[in-house]
Amino acid sequence: MKIKNLFIGFIVVGILSFIAAYAYNPVRAWHGYLLNYYFITSIALGGAFFAATQHLTSAGWSATVRRIPESFIAWLPLAVVLFLPLIYGGHYIYEWMHAEAVKADHLLAMKSKYLNVPFFLIRAVLFFAMWYLVGGKLVSNSLKQDQVGGVELTNQNKKFSAIFLPLFALLFTFFSVDLVMSLDPHWYSTMFGVNCFANLFLSALASFLIVIINMKKKGYFGDSVNDNHIQILGLLMFGFTVFYAYIAFSQFMLIWYGNMPEETQYYLKRWENGWSFVAYLIVFTKFVIPFIALLPRHMKRTPEIVVKWAYWIVIACWIDAFWMVMPNFSKSPFIPVFEFGILLGFIGALGLVVKRFLTTHPVQPQKDPRVQEALHLHQ
Repeated sequence: MKIKNLFIGFIVVGILSFIAAYAYNPVRAWHGYLLNYYFITSIALGGAFFAATQHLTSAGWSATVRRIPESFIAWLPLAVVLFLPLIYGGHYIYEWMHAEAVKADHLLAMKSKYLNVPFFLIRAVLFFAMWYLVGGKLVSNSLKQDQVGGVELTNQNKKFSAIFLPLFALLFTFFSVDLVMSLDPHWYSTMFGVNCFANLFLSALASFLIVIINMKKKGYFGDSVNDNHIQILGLLMFGFTVFYAYIAFSQFMLIWYGNMPEETQYYLKRWENGWSFVAYLIVFTKFVIPFIALLPRHMKRTPEIVVKWAYWIVIACWIDAFWMVMPNFSKSPFIPVFEFGILLGFIGALGLVVKRFLTTHPVQPQKDPRVQEALHLHQ
């Protein structure tokens, strides 16, 4: 009950923060809303991606922890509801939503066949429908297997995962382009989608670890989740820290080397007037420090230690998302009081959704044929 009240309190803080931000500056309020909506929805989508990869690779080690990422998929129906305000708020933050701006800008006029409100909404419907239908099917099969057992549903999920993963890669790229890259419709990057995915899965892995370790402390998993499971999740988090650094540097290096004005404007806006401090902060908090800290084996398999780094990485990923979105609002960095308050609101909403799912359903698969492999995991 305490955690439920905490999440409700977070939601209240988020609503009040948005109202205060809107009264102060509506443009800032909607940028803050977009930032946190995109960040939390990306984490939830990471649950679908994780579950699909485990099914497709026939991974046995994750059987006892897989229900936690699956619970994040329950966010998707609420994500649809919370997307609707962006139809109104988008006029405050998207230049291409203004007819007069499109008429006055030749490049925007050329892109108007893609960047227009009706097609924007059609794409959003397609994104959420495909993610929920296929990702939701993975979860429903997993829950059904708790009752009927057998391997048939496991085999079905493997086939659905083979369909889901290519669709996920394509649709999440368009989702990121629509919500974030189109904030500056004159800029483009062919690596933007994979850069956003790196942020998505790194923050999602850290979020799963936070939930799993806190639930383990309260005795929900017993001996079915041990330090070996924690270590593998820690290794994945460590690995994607490196993957993120590789992708982020690759995008920067290609744009720097090409030196074309239509591409370099993105980094110039995020480098001048003090934004370079945030850029350096991301490099050290999201890569250098966690890379060094998570190198030793015991740092990745000791729950009390790795959970602290999971919190650290979630915060670092949010700062990165902040750096992607907010320079379109402000020429210089600022203390994100309103934005952090709105973040708490979205965390509270996601927390209630995940808690309800895990309260309604078993926290671990009951009759998955790979459970025994997970129970006898050794590293």
